Amino acid sequence: MKFLFPFFLFAFAAVAIPIIIHLFNFRRYKTLYFSHVDFLKNIKKESQKKSRLKQLLILIARILAIACLVFAFSQPYIPLNDREISSKDQVVAVYIDNSFSMNARAGQGQLLEIARNKAVEMAQEYKPGTKFKLITNDLSPAHQHFLNKEQFIRLVTEIEPSPNVVPLSVIYNRLKTGLKFDSDESNASIYLVSDFQRISTDISHFENDSSAWIYCIPLTAQAANNLYIDSCWFETPSRKPGQEEELFVKIVNHSNEDYQNLPLKFFLNDSLKALSNFSVGAQEEIEVSLKYTNPVSGFQFGKAEITDYPVTHDNTYFISYSVQPRVKVLAISDGNRRETGLVYVKALFYGDEFTEMAQMNSQNLQITKFAEYNTIILLNIENYPTGFISEIGKAAANGSSIVWFPSASGNIQSYNQLLSVVGGNSITGKDTLKQPLGGMDINNPLFSGIFRENSEKAYMPSIRAHYRFNEQTRTNETKLLWFRNNETALSQLPQGEGYFYTFSFPLSSENEAFIRDVLFAPSLYSIVLNSIPRQNTNYTIGADPYILATGKEIINHEIPLSVNNLQTGEEFLPETSVIDLNKTRIGLDNRISVAGFYMIKSGEAAISSLAFNYNRDESDIRYFSAEGIKNEANQAGLKNLVVFEDQEARFSEIFKEIQNGKPLWKWFILMALLFIFTEALIIRFWK
Repeated sequence: MKFLFPFFLFAFAAVAIPIIIHLFNFRRYKTLYFSHVDFLKNIKKESQKKSRLKQLLILIARILAIACLVFAFSQPYIPLNDREISSKDQVVAVYIDNSFSMNARAGQGQLLEIARNKAVEMAQEYKPGTKFKLITNDLSPAHQHFLNKEQFIRLVTEIEPSPNVVPLSVIYNRLKTGLKFDSDESNASIYLVSDFQRISTDISHFENDSSAWIYCIPLTAQAANNLYIDSCWFETPSRKPGQEEELFVKIVNHSNEDYQNLPLKFFLNDSLKALSNFSVGAQEEIEVSLKYTNPVSGFQFGKAEITDYPVTHDNTYFISYSVQPRVKVLAISDGNRRETGLVYVKALFYGDEFTEMAQMNSQNLQITKFAEYNTIILLNIENYPTGFISEIGKAAANGSSIVWFPSASGNIQSYNQLLSVVGGNSITGKDTLKQPLGGMDINNPLFSGIFRENSEKAYMPSIRAHYRFNEQTRTNETKLLWFRNNETALSQLPQGEGYFYTFSFPLSSENEAFIRDVLFAPSLYSIVLNSIPRQNTNYTIGADPYILATGKEIINHEIPLSVNNLQTGEEFLPETSVIDLNKTRIGLDNRISVAGFYMIKSGEAAISSLAFNYNRDESDIRYFSAEGIKNEANQAGLKNLVVFEDQEARFSEIFKEIQNGKPLWKWFILMALLFIFTEALIIRFWK
């Protein structure tokens, strides 16, 4: 217990007044004469004992009454913390949580409105000259500077809900970094006004710094349930016209209630394409698959929808992707050689409407055009120049699929140089014996939907001769086809954003059994189909600060790119940086705040479509209680964090508690009145 006016304790000297009165009784007695005083002597002894007890009780009551009055005027209080408040101007930093979870309602109204009102009350309680700093989930540049009272109130009233989800530790550490304290650092105060959602409240990551006090003002929403779409995805990487798609939708139930036979709808380009019913138990999640067909090529805009209340921002999930009308294939061969394998590739893709094939001579290459092709097939080339190898590696890294058929008389040193660039296993020798194929990885996405089972009794073609590889080296290479002795026949190796496919044998008439077998056409055609660049079907607002514009479209870097909102028509010019001929980094800088569909344009030409969704972290409606916040602070060792539990208390009451602790003078006034009343009762009724 401390005193606001400790000098008033000198008034304890007034306690001497009732003591003096008690010791020096100034009352005069009258003498009365009686004829017989034997009985009076006994009465006198008894009366003296009662009188002394009565006077003693009166004295105690008077002393306690005076003591309580002295304590009351000394303003005693229990300090809220060990902080010493300076008379200098104070620095006040305020965080107002404006995430979507603050749209929930409490008894006094919407949580965000309550938070704004408390922030305005803060400004009104602090004296003129106080420096204010404001921060929200937007992390707006306008909030980076110190504000006076009027500026602070104006910015507070302009705060709107934000889709951004920012960990509380990021908010706190940014405030700590931005605060430039005066010489007396104890004057700095940080107020955190939030619902303290569990997913973003990471008090354990706070810097343990005693230079500023942290005051948490938790706002508690009314209990609510939430059912939401967490994510959507495809299992296969490529999309083409007329292809049946299977879209997977993950639905999460954050409530203690079971849901039965609720509708899930999927719209593609504003047309209802799929409809399904689902059931999900309390605190569970499920995956629902929806099947539909891509009608045409071009950009596709889809959305999955459910119905749920009162949390509605996560009822819709947007996706977007591009369906290419054709896949571009380039075949490179030694034109002066008889056995190039080109005839077989031409026969495979002849008349196919979905592929567009071109060919080049290895002696007369146009390297700058490699970026235009989805698949590049290297056919039985005997030797690879160093520059050619480097360009092939770049093409694979930028998203092309490279299919390599070696020549039976190839330069092994040159081949190993090629394999070294892409990170593959090196060639150790050549097996000239005729070997039958022994198996295939039927579970690989390359073969999904083509072969149903891999039977050991199934007929497999024989290969006349093949190269052997050093398979002891650890690489990311996946074996797709293999011989009966388990040596590699076909392997897949991720390379950047593309793949490098290695056949261990040439594509020639000597291996016509393989070319005529059911394995050849589906394998090579599936490689071509899967060479379509993988697309990000959706992005998360606030979590994806930039995107990469990729694909085989040639972007004119002299024309600035723009990002257009297809719902509102609004657009902005993002910051861009060219990574290579086929890739551009586009910075969003938190310019996208509304979920929906967007388009990247170069002038009037559409380059890429985008779908943005709100962060699903906000869908987790679990919160920390005041006691939970205290426990987190104690575990983190934060001695300078205080939690206010009364949500309905006005900030003026909170401010007085911060400045003066918990005042006790009212209790001492009540006790003083009680002792005065006790004294009066003793005098009045004690005869």
